Amino acid sequence: MLSTAGQPLYARRASDAVTPASTQKVIVAATALAELGSQFRYDTALLGSAPIGSDGVLRGDLWLAGSGDPSLRYGDLQAGVDRLASLGLRRVEGGVVVDAASVQGPEINALWNADDANEDFEAPTSGMSLDEDTVEFRVIGTTAGSPARVTFVPDSAAVRFSGQVTTSSQYDDVVVAAMQAPNVFAVSGYVPPGVEEKFWVPVHGIPRYAGAVLERMLAHAGIATGQAPRVGSAPLNTTIVWEHRSPSLSGVVARMLYVSDNHYAEQLLRTLGGLRAGRGDVAHGLMVERIFMARRHIPTPQLHLVDGSGLAHADRIAAITLASILADAQRGDPDAALYRRLPEGGRQGTLKEYDFTTALGRVRAKSGHLSGVGALAGYVNTYRHGRVVFAFLVDGSPGDPDAAIVRAVDRLAAM
Repeated sequence: MLSTAGQPLYARRASDAVTPASTQKVIVAATALAELGSQFRYDTALLGSAPIGSDGVLRGDLWLAGSGDPSLRYGDLQAGVDRLASLGLRRVEGGVVVDAASVQGPEINALWNADDANEDFEAPTSGMSLDEDTVEFRVIGTTAGSPARVTFVPDSAAVRFSGQVTTSSQYDDVVVAAMQAPNVFAVSGYVPPGVEEKFWVPVHGIPRYAGAVLERMLAHAGIATGQAPRVGSAPLNTTIVWEHRSPSLSGVVARMLYVSDNHYAEQLLRTLGGLRAGRGDVAHGLMVERIFMARRHIPTPQLHLVDGSGLAHADRIAAITLASILADAQRGDPDAALYRRLPEGGRQGTLKEYDFTTALGRVRAKSGHLSGVGALAGYVNTYRHGRVVFAFLVDGSPGDPDAAIVRAVDRLAAM
């Protein structure tokens, strides 16, 4: 526990590094705001090898160039296709080419839990991220005993599924499971009549997947292509025909912290590596974080990081590191402050169900959970001593670490 000036008020094993779970996102949030600025925005563009001709033909290829925007949705890409149609485009002489070079390295961290590979919170990373690199399955019950209607969004030739969900008045248990082949899924189970259920599952080979999605969107808009989608680096002499800018980094960070979005954290980490260390991968992103903490004189005893989100059990952070980052954010540039970007305890985001009493309405924090791990790091406004920074990391407790942490924060608020 620290004052916002960084003075220790209480410490117990504060320098012992343990698995932090999602409280680790505080590091990438603070580093990104300091290094990139709160008004930084990602750009995604559709580029032409040449201007659209008067005959509605684009000679050459249509490039989809990403910058790693974690917030890009298929609706945003649809707006780009609508723009092309409004400009009179009817045919691309070449094909869709996806440039995802802003992010390098494996899509999935080898140290993440393989048992969670079918979960949306363990989605891949890519320079051409789309819908957080998941596909949405929609299962709609029809009449009892009949097959349910199963579709996926966005539509593309890159995703296939087999199996059947049966409409049942007695059961409700739908499974959408990834098969060994990339982007091939098996559906099974039961859904009640008239009920629609949605499932988000990770897709892989994201640049090719995004290319297939764009090609299908073009086809639906009446725009033909001459070649199959492929991946490549956009040449410098292209013409911008549509550009999409993300929300500001301030909003991106706030969403990441509010809902504990792992994909946002991983994309941000790689963005830091690419823009500040010359390569958009995990190693260079972690290098930028370490340089930031060293420059800000943040103590990092036993620090060991392998990702940006805290998904890996192999991550190790000491409570003093998290508390010092939070205290530093209060003292530094107001634009880089974390306080207002964290959810309010007992009321918002991942803290909505926390049963705070004295601290209700007085605490903003980042929670963290993995198997055997419970953590909370943030700020509490005490009754008589102003704002205090805290970091509680509990690993391997046989009891209820969340309840213990809530009681401790309530006692802090009463000070």
